[in-house]
Amino acid sequence: MKIDKSKVKRMLVITLSNVGDILLTTPVIKTLELAFPDARLDVIVGPNGREIFEKDPAISKVVVYDKHISVINKKRLVSKLRRLKYDLVVDLRNTIFGLLIGPRYRTSLLQISPKKGIHKKDEHLFRLNGLGIEPLCEELYVHIPKQDEESVKRLLGSEGIRRPFIIVSPGAKSHLKRWPEEHFARLCDRISSEMGLDIVFIGLTEDGGVVERIAGKMKAGSFNLVNKTGIVALAALMKRARLVITNDSAPLHLARAAGSKVLALFGPTDPARYGPGDKFGIVLSKDLACAPCESAVCRYDYECMRSITPDEAFEAASKILKS
Repeated sequence: MKIDKSKVKRMLVITLSNVGDILLTTPVIKTLELAFPDARLDVIVGPNGREIFEKDPAISKVVVYDKHISVINKKRLVSKLRRLKYDLVVDLRNTIFGLLIGPRYRTSLLQISPKKGIHKKDEHLFRLNGLGIEPLCEELYVHIPKQDEESVKRLLGSEGIRRPFIIVSPGAKSHLKRWPEEHFARLCDRISSEMGLDIVFIGLTEDGGVVERIAGKMKAGSFNLVNKTGIVALAALMKRARLVITNDSAPLHLARAAGSKVLALFGPTDPARYGPGDKFGIVLSKDLACAPCESAVCRYDYECMRSITPDEAFEAASKILKS
């Protein structure tokens, strides 16, 4: 179904909940912004992702949707959205909201990607094909206001970070995706001593223990910025870094959206679907019979992550930093 663009005055994108998943939908949102420059663009997002869009001048309204709210509140939300009379709804969450809101045009619930194993961002962009909308943006995107750039500049000054630095994000929601702490410590020591770069750790509150243990295993000093920035300010910090080293987690996608170079460490997940791409850095993963397994449990003692050595990671980081 191709749409009449002249009839699209108000659009809604129903995006996802987790920060990393949301960032992978940003090419869709940017494409709609470019394809319909005079239309109003609203976004439904999970509570964790509100900050990604709330300062973006291209987004008129951010609706926070918590899937755990009561049925009554869900009905109220549908009524509220119906009153806004959207012409186009792009539903990347595959809900029934697109049907209940009653837009002129909407994405199909039954649309399936024609290829297996394509990158997740391209899978999201494919949803626009059924509406006759060509992808006008294929890269992840985050709007970084000037005030966030300035706040990061002040943070670096207050923390005493004055030399060029790399960012290290050793956390991940799944323990299976975490590179061993002693590997991170050895890698960071080599980068600090052989390249003269400061090591800046980032993460959420729950990553604090991981960062402290890695720093305790290091000979070199480091800086702990765990939970000291919001999402957008963190993107501004990543823009200033020489390199971001991370497991397969939300900071990987945020670094890519910020345009930073990335060294990504992959084990149970498929880098072809979730990696940064050659343009944005290097992926280290092992070609094992069991990987990628996409599993929540491991019978082989995390071999896919443990077998990536600190020396291999240092060589990859050196290649990026020297390029």
